[in-house]
Amino acid sequence: MGYVDSDYTGYKNTYKSIEESVFIVAGGPVSWECKHQDIVALSTVEAEYMRFSQATTQAIWLAKFFDKIGLPITALIHIYANNMGSITNTVNGKNHRRMKHIDILFHQGAYGVGHSGLQIL
Repeated sequence: MGYVDSDYTGYKNTYKSIEESVFIVAGGPVSWECKHQDIVALSTVEAEYMRFSQATTQAIWLAKFFDKIGLPITALIHIYANNMGSITNTVNGKNHRRMKHIDILFHQGAYGVGHSGLQIL
């Protein structure tokens, strides 16, 4: 299970968002991150969507890691978030006209949800 969040323009010196994520397995954190995003997001939805992309990549890596060490994950990996706009863009794969400029790199999140046993909640 994972949790993601982003603080839109949280760092006022550069206007970069602060992004956070944590993945929990068997009741304890196994992966976490808190850092400034590499680019300046133009909206809260965009900042959260970029965080989703990185979190889905991490979730896929964790699933493969656990499989390699003989502990395969058989259930869906749930990723929880609090921004309905980014959840809708990720789950439905529909990009709002204001999201067209987002680099293809960040669309990995939407692809991962549809193809890798991930579920966004």
